[in-house]
Order: sequence, then structure tokens, then C-alpha cells
Amino acid sequence: MSDGTITITVDFTVPAGTQTTATVERGPSASGPWTLLDTVDLLGQMGTYTDTSPPLDTPVWYRWTGSPGGAVFVQGPFTTLSDGKVFIKDPLRPWSNLSLSFCGSSQQALSVMCAPQAPDLVWVGLGDLTYEADANLFNVYQAAVPADVFGRRKRLNGSLSIFSKTLAAAQAVEELFTGGGPLQLQLPPVYGWADAFIQPGDVTESYRHPDQRKPIRLWTAPFVVVDRPVGPQQGTFFANWCVVAEVFDTFADLTASGYTWAQVASGEAVSGEPALDGYGEGLYGDGPYGD
Repeated sequence: MSDGTITITVDFTVPAGTQTTATVERGPSASGPWTLLDTVDLLGQMGTYTDTSPPLDTPVWYRWTGSPGGAVFVQGPFTTLSDGKVFIKDPLRPWSNLSLSFCGSSQQALSVMCAPQAPDLVWVGLGDLTYEADANLFNVYQAAVPADVFGRRKRLNGSLSIFSKTLAAAQAVEELFTGGGPLQLQLPPVYGWADAFIQPGDVTESYRHPDQRKPIRLWTAPFVVVDRPVGPQQGTFFANWCVVAEVFDTFADLTASGYTWAQVASGEAVSGEPALDGYGEGLYGDGPYGD
């Protein structure tokens, strides 16, 4: 099942030269147009990158450009499947990403958290969406109408709601919002919602059961649509130093495991399995449908 991310790996050992860094770009075809995503440090001329914000159910390609030397590799297509789910993702803290499901029917939605069929995290929905005006009116002496100074209408403001069913799920929601920065909200096509980065406001956690010992919570947060955040990633769920330290007690244990740094970076050293995010074709195919 997709987690809404795509992990890719490149090998610069064949081209002449010694590449130490590479830029990673994403595009809708093998010829672009390209959007710069990040710059990656290469280890032994090998690079691994996790794209935490690819469009869902849409083939994408990646272009690596090594430096120094300018060697170029194009990889793809890769597709990350939505599986009909809602994704709320932190591009800079992808280990905290949430995948949200729905109630099986409207009848279940009226029961307590769709129990017992529902998963631990359930998408409730969006609130009203507001497209704020960017205009000001100024009264003019002896004029029948005011002067109107205006600019482009704002993208939109809104709110979202999530149900959590267990204490572990509640902790996962809290961890997602703890970073405090923009999140990416991706919804199934039926919503007519274009992928967007949102800046959440104050997050409210509400106890939804008369017996507050029950772990059911309703989470609500207002948001404003913003630009994609820029900054270093903390790592994915299987590729961050906290989880590596939990699996390998000492550096010697990690070295003795035989895993390469590329496998540590891709998460294979922790999960024990090659990354299966997305699917691809060709020399660098990735996932169950890759070559």
C-alpha cells in the first residue's frame, strides 16, 4: 500500500569524474518541464532521495544532475497510488505523515467512530472554504462611490477535521501537527481538490465520548493555503536516525549488519525490505511493477 511518497536511488559511478552532490528535479514527462526539488549529498557517488509530495495517481519522472561534471540521469515513470485515501503530509518531517481512511457507509458514520470496522484514523472532512478578497475601499470627498484598490483574490482559507480512535492514533495526529509548519493535503479526485500546501492554525482536540476514558478524539484545525516549504528533511518513517538507533544499539552493530549507507538512507536497513514506493519502468524501476 502506498504511503504517498516515492523513493529513488541513482548511481554516478559510471560517468567520468567524482560527483559529490546532485540536484533532483521532478517533471510530468521524460523531457520535463522540470521543477527543482532538492540538492542531495552523494555517498560514494550514490544518491537516495525521497519525494514526499508527489501528485497521486499521476506518472512522474525525475532528473538527477551531478556536480561537478554535470552528468544527468532521468528516471521514471513512477506513480504513487492514492488507494482512495486522504494524505496529510509534512514534507520536511515525512516520518509523521498520516494516511486517513473513510467510514464504510453513512450508517457506520452515525455510529461511534464507525466501530468496529473503521481504522484508527478517519477523515471527517473539510469545513467551508473562503477565498478572501484583497481589496480596500476609500471614501472620496464629494464622490458618490469610494475609490477601490484591489489585488488578486487569495487562494483560500478553510478547516479540516480528523477522528482518532486510539491513544496511539491520537499521538500520531499530535506528532503531525507538532512541527508547526506547512503540511500537504491530498484528497481523492472526487473532491475536486488540487494538491495544496496548507498552514494550519490552532489545533483543537475534543473528547467525543461521554466517558472521557474512551480514547475517541475529534481534531479540527483552520488552515490557509501557502507555498511549498523549503528546508532539509528529517527522514522517512524507516529512514531517520531515531529509528536507526532503536534497531541498532551501536555503530558497530550497524556496520556488522552489512547494510550500505544507501540502504540506510532508503530505509531498507530498518524495514529489512527494499523500498516499494510507487512503481517504475526501465533501469531504475522501483516497486512491484518495476523492472
